[in-house]
Amino acid sequence: MKNRKKNNKLSLSGVVVLATWLATVSWNAMGTDVERGRLLYETHCIACHDARVHKRDSKIATNYDEIRTQVLRWQSNVFLRWSTSDIDAVTTYLARAVYMVPCPVC
Repeated sequence: MKNRKKNNKLSLSGVVVLATWLATVSWNAMGTDVERGRLLYETHCIACHDARVHKRDSKIATNYDEIRTQVLRWQSNVFLRWSTSDIDAVTTYLARAVYMVPCPVC
Protein backbone atom coordinates (compact mmCIF):
# COMPACT_ATOMS: atom_id res chain seq x y z
CA MET A 1 0.00 0.00 0.00
CA LYS A 2 2.80 2.43 0.88
CA ASN A 3 4.58 1.64 -2.40
CA ARG A 4 1.41 2.39 -4.38
CA LYS A 5 1.00 5.81 -2.70
CA LYS A 6 4.68 6.55 -3.24
CA ASN A 7 4.42 5.56 -6.93
CA ASN A 8 1.31 7.73 -7.35
CA LYS A 9 3.13 10.73 -5.86
CA LEU A 10 6.11 10.11 -8.13
CA SER A 11 3.84 9.79 -11.15
CA LEU A 12 2.03 13.01 -10.28
CA SER A 13 5.36 14.78 -9.77
CA GLY A 14 6.54 13.53 -13.14
CA VAL A 15 3.39 14.79 -14.84
CA VAL A 16 3.76 18.23 -13.24
CA VAL A 17 7.42 18.47 -14.27
CA LEU A 18 6.60 17.37 -17.83
CA ALA A 19 3.71 19.83 -18.12
CA THR A 20 5.89 22.67 -16.85
CA TRP A 21 8.65 21.79 -19.28
CA LEU A 22 6.23 21.59 -22.24
CA ALA A 23 4.71 24.95 -21.35
CA THR A 24 8.15 26.53 -21.13
CA VAL A 25 9.26 25.05 -24.45
CA SER A 26 6.11 26.14 -26.27
CA TRP A 27 6.31 29.65 -24.73
CA ASN A 28 9.93 29.99 -25.84
CA ALA A 29 9.09 28.73 -29.33
CA MET A 30 6.24 31.22 -29.62
CA GLY A 31 8.53 34.02 -28.46
CA THR A 32 11.08 32.97 -31.06
CA ASP A 33 8.40 33.04 -33.78
CA VAL A 34 7.31 36.53 -32.78
CA GLU A 35 10.92 37.69 -32.73
CA ARG A 36 11.50 36.14 -36.17
CA GLY A 37 8.34 37.88 -37.41
CA ARG A 38 9.61 41.20 -36.08
CA LEU A 39 12.98 40.73 -37.75
CA LEU A 40 11.42 39.77 -41.09
CA TYR A 41 9.04 42.72 -40.91
CA GLU A 42 11.77 45.19 -39.99
CA THR A 43 14.06 43.85 -42.70
CA HIS A 44 11.60 43.64 -45.58
CA CYS A 45 8.53 45.75 -44.82
CA ILE A 46 9.39 48.75 -42.68
CA ALA A 47 10.78 50.75 -45.63
CA CYS A 48 7.24 51.20 -46.96
CA HIS A 49 5.16 50.32 -43.91
CA ASP A 50 6.15 52.61 -41.08
CA ALA A 51 3.95 53.03 -38.00
CA ARG A 52 1.56 55.40 -39.80
CA VAL A 53 0.26 52.68 -42.11
CA HIS A 54 -0.96 50.62 -39.14
CA LYS A 55 -2.57 53.51 -37.29
CA ARG A 56 -4.60 55.07 -40.07
CA ASP A 57 -8.40 55.18 -39.77
CA SER A 58 -9.06 53.16 -42.91
CA LYS A 59 -7.22 49.97 -41.95
CA ILE A 60 -7.57 47.14 -44.43
CA ALA A 61 -6.84 44.50 -41.80
CA THR A 62 -8.69 44.43 -38.49
CA ASN A 63 -8.28 40.80 -37.34
CA TYR A 64 -5.72 38.00 -37.51
CA ASP A 65 -7.00 36.44 -40.75
CA GLU A 66 -7.10 39.79 -42.54
CA ILE A 67 -3.58 40.61 -41.34
CA ARG A 68 -2.38 37.23 -42.64
CA THR A 69 -4.07 37.87 -45.99
CA GLN A 70 -2.20 41.18 -46.32
CA VAL A 71 1.14 39.65 -45.27
CA LEU A 72 0.65 36.89 -47.84
CA ARG A 73 -0.34 39.41 -50.50
CA TRP A 74 2.58 41.76 -49.95
CA GLN A 75 5.26 39.11 -49.60
CA SER A 76 4.04 37.78 -52.94
CA ASN A 77 3.90 41.27 -54.53
CA VAL A 78 7.53 41.94 -53.70
CA PHE A 79 8.70 38.37 -54.48
CA LEU A 80 9.96 37.49 -51.00
CA ARG A 81 9.07 33.78 -51.31
CA TRP A 82 8.49 33.42 -47.58
CA SER A 83 7.62 30.04 -46.14
CA THR A 84 4.32 29.45 -44.39
CA SER A 85 6.11 29.68 -41.05
CA ASP A 86 7.62 33.05 -42.06
CA ILE A 87 4.17 34.36 -43.04
CA ASP A 88 2.73 33.09 -39.78
CA ALA A 89 5.59 34.63 -37.78
CA VAL A 90 5.12 38.08 -39.35
CA THR A 91 1.34 37.83 -38.97
CA THR A 92 1.69 36.85 -35.31
CA TYR A 93 4.12 39.71 -34.70
CA LEU A 94 1.79 42.25 -36.30
CA ALA A 95 -1.31 40.87 -34.55
CA ARG A 96 0.28 40.93 -31.11
CA ALA A 97 2.64 43.92 -31.23
CA VAL A 98 1.06 46.34 -33.69
CA TYR A 99 -2.66 45.68 -34.13
CA MET A 100 -3.29 44.25 -30.64
CA VAL A 101 -5.88 41.77 -31.94
CA PRO A 102 -6.57 38.23 -30.73
CA CYS A 103 -4.26 35.68 -32.24
CA PRO A 104 -5.66 32.15 -32.62
CA VAL A 105 -2.20 30.57 -32.83
CA CYS A 106 -0.54 32.57 -30.05
